[in-house]
Amino acid sequence: MDINNIPAPMQEQENGPTYDVSRRRFFQMAGGLAGAGLLVASCRRTPPSDTYLGEGDIALLNYLYVLKQVTVAFYNQAVATTYYSATQSEIELQIELRDQELAHREFLKTLLGKNAVKTVTTQMAIVNFSDKTSFLTNAATLEDLSASAYAGVIRLLKDQSYILYLGKMSTVDARHAGYVRDILNHNSFASGMNVLDSNALNWVTSPAQGMAQLGNYLETRFDTSKLPTF
Repeated sequence: MDINNIPAPMQEQENGPTYDVSRRRFFQMAGGLAGAGLLVASCRRTPPSDTYLGEGDIALLNYLYVLKQVTVAFYNQAVATTYYSATQSEIELQIELRDQELAHREFLKTLLGKNAVKTVTTQMAIVNFSDKTSFLTNAATLEDLSASAYAGVIRLLKDQSYILYLGKMSTVDARHAGYVRDILNHNSFASGMNVLDSNALNWVTSPAQGMAQLGNYLETRFDTSKLPTF
């Protein structure tokens, strides 16, 4: 199956205004992916209450797609209900983070095509968006997870044509994590969990670990029985 071509200009409606995510030129990277293949997902063997992620590379990309749906929902809520005492630069940062996560989400959605899982239902009960510390702590958690999740997926992918693009998205999310952690605690951009392992290398999160952590922000249940992991 040929991979879907990703159009250059794409716009997405999010909470009122239209944001032109193509202005970040993110989708232009995808031209080099033409001709790469995705395996056809196997038939569902899952309870109706669970959303099937697929298997192999499709399951891995859907896992990242679910993660991006969560982060976009998180920043949408943050922008709509900004925490007390936020400065103008912090408000602009929230919007910037939201728009970049939106670009990542739409990239993965278009890459997956008809294999993409449906829109998931999130729940953010553990986040107090009116509190700066709560917002920044959860933002750092999600961005750390994103960066380390890409690293885990790259380790397992069969189709290596995706690796360059996923690696670039991982570095963006790592910068996001650094930004929000530095606001939370100045000069702490490289501290915290899921940043460096015992060998001083980037932390790697397995897909199984990543889905477990996402459960804190998800109402939708998933069938991950065919999701590769380690």
